[in-house]
Amino acid sequence: MLNCPCGTVAYCTVDCQRIDWRERGHKKVCKKIRDERAAEAARAEAPPSPPKEVFYGPAPRSQADEIRARIAAEHEAARARREANPDQEPVSARYGSRCPICFSDWDPNQKKCLRICCCRQICASCEEKMDVSCPLCRATPPRDNAGFLALLRRHVEEGIPEAIQHLGDLTREGLLGLKRSDKKAAKLYKRAVDGGNVVAMYNLGDLYADGLGVKLDRTKAMQLWRMAAAKGDAHAQYAIGVGLQQQCRFAEAAAMYKPAAERGLAQAQLNLAVMLRSGLGGVKVDHDEARRLLERAAAANTTNGASANARGALAEYYNITLPGEAGTPYQTSFHRR
Repeated sequence: MLNCPCGTVAYCTVDCQRIDWRERGHKKVCKKIRDERAAEAARAEAPPSPPKEVFYGPAPRSQADEIRARIAAEHEAARARREANPDQEPVSARYGSRCPICFSDWDPNQKKCLRICCCRQICASCEEKMDVSCPLCRATPPRDNAGFLALLRRHVEEGIPEAIQHLGDLTREGLLGLKRSDKKAAKLYKRAVDGGNVVAMYNLGDLYADGLGVKLDRTKAMQLWRMAAAKGDAHAQYAIGVGLQQQCRFAEAAAMYKPAAERGLAQAQLNLAVMLRSGLGGVKVDHDEARRLLERAAAANTTNGASANARGALAEYYNITLPGEAGTPYQTSFHRR
């Protein structure tokens, strides 16, 4: 018997082995088996690989950590931008950021009108077109002052900040048969401020600034205005700018006028334009921006003379005389809302 080198086959004669190798192809199979056995033997004789090095210490930072760090940095930058120039928040959750009827943004130069039936505000143009029934709640508002005050006091008892603030306005002015009292108005404003009403923050600060109904405290007034300005109220930003300007802090005053002017308040646009035009207190002169602000202020619909003063200041650029519209091209006093 002849054993094949691969060890898998045995032959009776040499001729039998030749037939198997040539005709049946065992020669290639035999060679493949021997090569595999030789490779296994070589691997068995190779020295073992060294052990993997052990790392002691904190785990290396992954890509996910870098992404989280970048996202945190972007959120921090966005927060800083919001604090530098906050978006105007609604006067309250009930009012929203625009008129609920025509969906126009609130004009800071125009007073809002309160619908006593549902205690919501609308713009003056919608109030002029108002029918008998309210389009918001479908109720018919009272026609006399007594019914108006009764419904308003009911809203005040329910703790609605807008109603409390409006009753404070009426008490401060002595309207609808109410006895004029700054002291009672201040108490009502404080209740509305606790409810988060922005207009009440501004009006209460106005009382503290003038010492009406409360002890004179300009620091408290500035604190209340800053609370309202942080919510994006243009009137409060303007009031802070006037206070800083009266202290000859012109650069800080211009910084407060700017966001109020961007929101469309004509008085802030007028004051900022004058400062940019004259370079008052080291403010950088910018005639193009001053002209643009005056044009916006002149086109605004105001009742306090800001538009007329802006038109007078704008006419100086073009050497035009506007009879009947001469006035102080600068306003450094607070205004009633």
